[in-house]
Amino acid sequence: MYYSKIILFVLFFSISRLLSQSLIVGIPSADIAEKGNIEITHESQVNFFQKPNTWNSFNFLCYGINPRTELTLAFNNMNNEGSTNLSLGLGGKHVIPLKKNDWETKITAGGNLLYSIPRKDVGYWLYSHFSFRVPKLKTRITSGLSYGTEQSFGFRRQTTEQGIITQTPIRPLSVMLGFEQHLFGNVSLVADWYSGNHDLAALIAAVQFDIKHHVLIFGYKFPNNMKRENEAIVLEFMISLPTRKK
Repeated sequence: MYYSKIILFVLFFSISRLLSQSLIVGIPSADIAEKGNIEITHESQVNFFQKPNTWNSFNFLCYGINPRTELTLAFNNMNNEGSTNLSLGLGGKHVIPLKKNDWETKITAGGNLLYSIPRKDVGYWLYSHFSFRVPKLKTRITSGLSYGTEQSFGFRRQTTEQGIITQTPIRPLSVMLGFEQHLFGNVSLVADWYSGNHDLAALIAAVQFDIKHHVLIFGYKFPNNMKRENEAIVLEFMISLPTRKK
């Protein structure tokens, strides 16, 4: 409850104009937090189709240090099941614009040092992708690779013949794909996907609303393993806070 109150307080008491988004839904985007701004994102994944109901959350803070680079702080996997994989992440993201043209081509690279709070061990997450925007249609396509440790991607749980539950760390090399399409007004269609079989392996399709200095995302998670208990309604909220007057 203590962490939830802090998150809600920061999210709802703020003023600024939103200029970028550091996530599409679940994968990093090709955008960077504006220099001097702090971006705060909270994502909840809720499944009330199964009993018991499940809730899991991802929380990110990004600070723009220049037009191409941001620092990131993450607090992930806070849930209603005991948070066995609760983790902190500290890292950054850097974007390299390529030749200036209507395609807005970019290369993005980033990473996080991860710390598991329950297990008190350390891991990491590295990623890089290429993106472009189709002229006139303004469709942005993103494609890249991600590699990380169990602090982010979880464990493979198995039960032995003796009834003992074992946990094998998952350290996958995954493909990341992203899609962003403006529809009309302040409404866009967004989607992203991780390949593989791990905690993040899923397609998330969503509708995005840009409302002044806020971004609201409503979507649905389709897990790669197609298990009903891993499906979820996805709700995401992001806001940008200036740290200095312009």
